Amino acid sequence: MPVEAVLVSNGPGELYTWAYPVYKTIRELQPNWKISISLIPCQYASGREAEIAATFGADGVSTPKEFLTYTTTGKRPAALGDETGFVISLGGNQNMALQLGKRLGYATYSYKFVPAWNKELKRLFVHDETALKKAKRLGVPEGRLELIGNLVADAVDYVAPAEVSGSPHILLMAGTRDGFSIFLIPFVIAVADYLHAYFPEASFVWPVSRLLSEETIREGIAGKERAILEGMGGSRKGQTILTPSGAKIAMIEEHERHAHMRSADLAITIPGTNTLELGIAGLPSIVILPMNKPEAIPLDGLGHWLGLIPLVGKYIKRHAVKLFVEGLDVPVSLPNRAAGEDLMLELKGKITAKQVAEEAKKLLDQPEVLTQKRDRLLATMPKAGAARKLVESIRKDLNAG
Repeated sequence: MPVEAVLVSNGPGELYTWAYPVYKTIRELQPNWKISISLIPCQYASGREAEIAATFGADGVSTPKEFLTYTTTGKRPAALGDETGFVISLGGNQNMALQLGKRLGYATYSYKFVPAWNKELKRLFVHDETALKKAKRLGVPEGRLELIGNLVADAVDYVAPAEVSGSPHILLMAGTRDGFSIFLIPFVIAVADYLHAYFPEASFVWPVSRLLSEETIREGIAGKERAILEGMGGSRKGQTILTPSGAKIAMIEEHERHAHMRSADLAITIPGTNTLELGIAGLPSIVILPMNKPEAIPLDGLGHWLGLIPLVGKYIKRHAVKLFVEGLDVPVSLPNRAAGEDLMLELKGKITAKQVAEEAKKLLDQPEVLTQKRDRLLATMPKAGAARKLVESIRKDLNAG
């Protein structure tokens, strides 16, 4: 009897770092299983999730619109449904995955960084001891709770290091949200321009987020808002950006970032889950949080919505962001927070591109320091293997049934 694995996900980040390693592992361990990807509605979605999911090679992909139609009217998407199978929530609203499981008549599993329990789940998978303890406090029965590790480590481990010409190899991460990247793109162009004077043979690479609009990319490169963070405009030729002094920044697809994380000498990024990926790859990084224009910093929750209030919204949000950042008593990079060590250099406040370039030069001029940081990152960050544990656990359930 055929088995269908329905991977439920919501946005590019979860697709690349959670759904993809599970997909790849199923293909390796159970090549006879049908794999479907069901996308669900999410306020953080880019609208291009179906396009991304289609590149994985799944047997079928259904859209958020098809999900809503199916759960409200019962009209099943052509990509879903078979004799038997299971649903696994890999990002987004867990209850939506449960709704889908009910409609299909499949058992539903869930993988969560922040545990949430529903007695209708077959099993909840978590990534670390902290999440495990929290899940137990929520009352998750022992037989339905499993610690498997971090799927992000599998996503990074699946790719081989990229080969590039030029040294040092520097990765520039210019954000994923239009409202902030419009300022950050000129900033990283300026950082590359300053570094080019120190390292004329350097290789600069920018993984361009699929969440960014073409308008933001175009205006960011042109430096339309360069004055905000004292950045620079550049010129674009194909997939290469030329800075004023002649540095070349290669624009690559977002999904190629892990390969470059594994081969680069240094990364310059803003806070976010990308710092976890960089840490897992063992890549020393400078994590920047510019406060030159606080209201432009993406702030989830109340701070985000405050910023949308007409006329006064940006002033309220500016104050909210300043209070948030100034009140931080924990590192802004996930590796530093997890290890309790300054493995990544963090720069917060009113910072300049020249300052960031000078800090980068200091690190690049000390290969022994970079090696120490890389070794500590590799020693303290999660290891690959979570996807295999997840698939083997579900396979055991199916065989027992």
